[in-house]
Amino acid sequence: MAAGSTRRKRKLGRYMKALRQRRQPTLIPERVAELARCARPTVTRMEAGTVLPRIHLFSSLLGVYGVTEEERAEALRLWEHASSDTTTIEHADHFTPKYQAFRRDEADAVRERTMDPVAIPGLLQTAAYASAVADGAALFNKQRPDGWELRAAVERQARQQLLRAPGSLELHALIDEAVIRRVVGGRAVMAEQLRYLLSAGSRENVTIQLVPFGAGAYGAMSGPVILLGFEDPEDQDLVYLEHAAGGESLEDEEDVAAFSDTFDQVSRDVALPPTHSAVLIGNVLSALEGR
Repeated sequence: MAAGSTRRKRKLGRYMKALRQRRQPTLIPERVAELARCARPTVTRMEAGTVLPRIHLFSSLLGVYGVTEEERAEALRLWEHASSDTTTIEHADHFTPKYQAFRRDEADAVRERTMDPVAIPGLLQTAAYASAVADGAALFNKQRPDGWELRAAVERQARQQLLRAPGSLELHALIDEAVIRRVVGGRAVMAEQLRYLLSAGSRENVTIQLVPFGAGAYGAMSGPVILLGFEDPEDQDLVYLEHAAGGESLEDEEDVAAFSDTFDQVSRDVALPPTHSAVLIGNVLSALEGR
């Protein structure tokens, strides 16, 4: 079986299942497997998006389905898209498989919403800030190679290309006021980080809101939360929970809905508007720089 993006494989699987049922409604997976000379689980797993057949078997399946030339062309386009993984993860060997899977999902997303009570969101971190955060988690990095802090900073910078690429990712970040007041890496590093936040917040595809101290308790305060949304309406949003030892993706519909509703409620009723947030960031920056 070929490798590739899980989300793209699911999209291909849905298309192939629709082809099978539309072209030959009575054609069941068992019969497809018999005609294509493959195992039945290969057909069902392909349609579920968990495996991607090699191109020769895939072509045989299209023949069994009796597709039109137009349908064949679309199916092959989806297969090529699913089999290619253009997501570059710097120093990938030093990151957990779950984080690597998240990064591939993030590369496929069209919008990202984050709630961060403890640190600047990864997509908005400067290299120096990211390095300081990695250095602060030294007890969790005992198995990391020398120079891990620099590697973490480089990976963060590569990830941020998503905000600058054609058809850029839309980012909406909710950041706790405590995050911009915590001097990570020293005054110079933190001042640079705050200047970068102000610059990033001026982009059309980036929205930054601060949750002020006066808000009290709100939403999910246990750690960073990332919600990814996708272009295909059949691809439901997913949640990624970050923590020092790695991270965890959630796709359960009720869990995703709860986090999504929480984000919307905090953004609407608790966080400062983007313009007021920029003013507060500027005030904290001025204090850091002694102005």
